[in-house]
Amino acid sequence: MEVPYVAVGCLTAFVAAVVLLGGETRRTPKGLLWLTTRRRLHAAFSRMADTRPVSFLDSRSAWHNLGAELAASESRRVERDARPGLPQVALVTDARQGVAATLAAGVLLACVLCLVATSAVGVPIAAIVLAVGVPIWDGTRQRREARVLAQEMPGVFRTLAMAMGSGETLAQAIDYLGSHEAGPAGRPFARASLRMRCGDSASEALAGLSEELHAPGVGLLTTALLISQRTGSPLKSLFGHAAKLVERQGEFERMLEVKTAQVRLSVRIVCGLPVLMIASLSLLSPDFRAGLATPAGIVSILLAIGMDAAALLIIRRLMRGVV
Repeated sequence: MEVPYVAVGCLTAFVAAVVLLGGETRRTPKGLLWLTTRRRLHAAFSRMADTRPVSFLDSRSAWHNLGAELAASESRRVERDARPGLPQVALVTDARQGVAATLAAGVLLACVLCLVATSAVGVPIAAIVLAVGVPIWDGTRQRREARVLAQEMPGVFRTLAMAMGSGETLAQAIDYLGSHEAGPAGRPFARASLRMRCGDSASEALAGLSEELHAPGVGLLTTALLISQRTGSPLKSLFGHAAKLVERQGEFERMLEVKTAQVRLSVRIVCGLPVLMIASLSLLSPDFRAGLATPAGIVSILLAIGMDAAALLIIRRLMRGVV
């Protein structure tokens, strides 16, 4: 009996979206209609970006990083899909608009869940998905960038060894790395080179580089570069030896990840499965929702959440000295 209700709700939502997007009834080419839709969505996200909820969420680092990533992805898509005679419009152009788009997606998810569950239980579920999912995404992104950065560091050391060994100055070596390194390691070197061109001393630029570049061997790298700049020593052998040590450290970390992969997956499944079960039953079972509304149900859920959080804290404490 719920299928017709969901179908009618989806049809109503589609008609409402058409009306909100302009309500134009004349036939337009597919590309022009898609372009008009994207322009209207971009205008809507621009207006949402000036609201207080979006400003508050943008002040959180995880939400800001997600918005910036969406804006960068849209910018790359526009450059990739550019065609002569057919202009491209990005849905979001900055971090705040990306946060607004994420918030709008959360509202749409809440509406869909409410239609499926035929109740307002979809609103808190969608809010929990956003509140938990965005920090998890940001943590995953940071770990991925840290792994990529650790893999790039041996190449950075070897490039510096070659540059300093061939007689280049410290500024030239840093500028070469900043302009030719395409990964995450290139941006801190590019900023350090810019600071040196703007008048900062070598020690100030290297101190900023050490604060921005969080990777294995960065302390040794900045210290060696500063010594080389002051004494004129190329330190080629030191950089080559440091590259080998960083490579071995990366191999050990990958070996540790392989050895502990099954245990970490088991922890994620054990901790995430109760949450998924409660959310699914809350959407699909009216009797389960009625049970949750009772004092005993509320106490049971809070107790389960507390035990799950305590288990996670204990596991993190035990693993702190290992990884």
